[in-house]
Amino acid sequence: MSDFPGWDGFLGSRASFMLDFVCLAMVAVVFVLGWSIWQVRRHSRYALHRRVQLALAAVLLVVLVVFEVDVRLHGWQARAVGEIGGKASRLVMASLTIHLFFALTTVFLWILVIASAWRRFPNPPVPNEHSAMHRRWGRLAAWDMVLTSVTGWVFYVLAFVV
Repeated sequence: MSDFPGWDGFLGSRASFMLDFVCLAMVAVVFVLGWSIWQVRRHSRYALHRRVQLALAAVLLVVLVVFEVDVRLHGWQARAVGEIGGKASRLVMASLTIHLFFALTTVFLWILVIASAWRRFPNPPVPNEHSAMHRRWGRLAAWDMVLTSVTGWVFYVLAFVV
């Protein structure tokens, strides 16, 4: 048990439980996201794609809120530095800034893609005049999610492992 505020993580680093959980959860998110896109592109399973994407968005929203509450209550910098009252290095802060850029743009892109799909696709969903725009913005949102995950993992390693 460490002297840091909050629950200790389970991956063997200085990170908190929630940081470890989110780090692992993003592996699953990227996998499920890719699987969902593959289902719609290769097998035309539009309804499955819709359900999976809405479920992913809901789960990510809940995890994000719980994660933010944990970070606001317990902080992260002391764990990153390895001592109470310490400040994170410039490299760690730069990696966090890059990660937050992708995380914020992902939130906005997912809202845009989901809201426009909700309005413009019938239920059950089938291809229509909105499909080309949905593919274009959906690809961008998916790549943004991948970059959010990768930059999050880089931040995690730099802040809590190294």
